[in-house]
Amino acid sequence: MIFSKIAGVGYYVPEEIVTNAELAEHLDTSDEWIQRKIGIRERRIAPNGMVTSDMAAFAAEKALKKAAVTADQVDMIILAANLPDHISPASAIQVQQKIGAQNAFAFDIRTGGCPGLVYGITIASKFIADGTCKNVLITASDMNSRGVDWDDRLTAVILGDGASAVVLQASDTPGIIDAKLYTDPNGYYSAYVPAGGTAEPITELQLKEKRNVFKMDGRAIFEFATNVFPDSVKAIVAKNGLALDDIDKIIPHQANINIIKESFNRLGLTMDKTYCNLDRYGNTGGASIGIALGEAIEKNVVKKGDRIILVSFGAGLCWGTVLFEL
Repeated sequence: MIFSKIAGVGYYVPEEIVTNAELAEHLDTSDEWIQRKIGIRERRIAPNGMVTSDMAAFAAEKALKKAAVTADQVDMIILAANLPDHISPASAIQVQQKIGAQNAFAFDIRTGGCPGLVYGITIASKFIADGTCKNVLITASDMNSRGVDWDDRLTAVILGDGASAVVLQASDTPGIIDAKLYTDPNGYYSAYVPAGGTAEPITELQLKEKRNVFKMDGRAIFEFATNVFPDSVKAIVAKNGLALDDIDKIIPHQANINIIKESFNRLGLTMDKTYCNLDRYGNTGGASIGIALGEAIEKNVVKKGDRIILVSFGAGLCWGTVLFEL
């Protein structure tokens, strides 16, 4: 069997910062409420003219540099995105062109946004395991600012824009130890975009009623996340004959600081066991877990040889974990 390892991590966030105070100027909210309920101080917003594949390409180039892999050595590109450049074809092909990966094949995955990078890493590891690929680029890019109702305080305060990328590489020794993916269709409508697909094509009425933007049942998502987060971490640890004490860091999707705190409480762990940057970027969807991992590596919060779990959860309902050694 061929193993795989994470050889490089890169990320990109736009320069423009939107603070809680700025949102409070036109929404019934406050900086204090947003920080207390969600844990966000500010978020990044992409400029006009930038598209999803642009952000993904910026993150990808950084990941390739960290991995010391050239674009022409990439065999496969996966892009996880909720809002692609176009409905068709795959925006991963645009990423391929922008980074000059002429020898790769590329495709998109859609997993309710937030678990995208975890799903991508899991898929990529299978292509490496059977010898199909040696170097795989997994990107997650979510331009949430283009798909949110900025007059809806329940969603506008949460989301931000960003992208992350991971280079997964064939290895003689295990880097990726295990991964587990889950879905539960019972929560399909807990977080979704009503209009835009075949179930509800966009019409003038849908646009007027803002049916083309993200809707979420915050309470349902909170309850879902605080259950599956600790349960899936326990499951992958037990499956591999480990204990929680054997894990150096658990890096979760950056959705809500209270989800993270409650989940760590249920695991019987302190927040020292994680890394969070939600306060500075907001919820960047599928990109968030890679942005957090990338920063944690840069700040030496995690280092080579550490055993790490990535845990992500989102719409669908979809969630998953990746256990790996850096």
